[in-house]
Amino acid sequence: MTHTRYWVAGCAISLLCAGTLSMASAADPALEGAVRMAVSPQAQTWLADPAVVAAVKSQNARNAGIAQSKIDEMDNRWKAAAKAGGVNPAFDEVSSNAVSKQLKQVVAGSGGKIVEILLMDDHGLNVGQTAGTSDFWQGDEPKWQKVFTGNADLYMTDPEKDDKTGAMLTEASVPVLDPAGKQKIGVAMIVLDTAKLAR
Repeated sequence: MTHTRYWVAGCAISLLCAGTLSMASAADPALEGAVRMAVSPQAQTWLADPAVVAAVKSQNARNAGIAQSKIDEMDNRWKAAAKAGGVNPAFDEVSSNAVSKQLKQVVAGSGGKIVEILLMDDHGLNVGQTAGTSDFWQGDEPKWQKVFTGNADLYMTDPEKDDKTGAMLTEASVPVLDPAGKQKIGVAMIVLDTAKLAR
């Protein structure tokens, strides 16, 4: 769950652009198309950046064979620290690493179109992030499940108003691929300001 709360009303599956789009609602085809264009590999070249790919692959290797009990333990520690609002060494480590700094530059250079990026590994654990999150493990959430274990090449939520800025935001999750073998190695969730997308 990101710093901005999102509510997903339901889920519909449709085929689009030779891929599978999973989203909360297909009521606005123009928005759907604009989101797909905004998060495409052509628009978000950092998805294939060697440093981003290496960061995901490195964490995948470190966590190979990790037990679910260990994931739960790490996630629970993160959640407890986030809820208490105090020191969270695990969050600090992720948010200040090299790939997080790179992603923050992507957000800063997007002209307000991208509000947040969360990069996840093949277990749904945070690899890099540009904002706070209430949890470390996203593997039990649709933004990771629909893309990594499901068949969706894009998962997006219905737009929801941000309490702080008033902007209408949508989460768009896409696979992170290893350019060499094209296999799926992780998921990137990109929060977009829908008012700044070309329709």
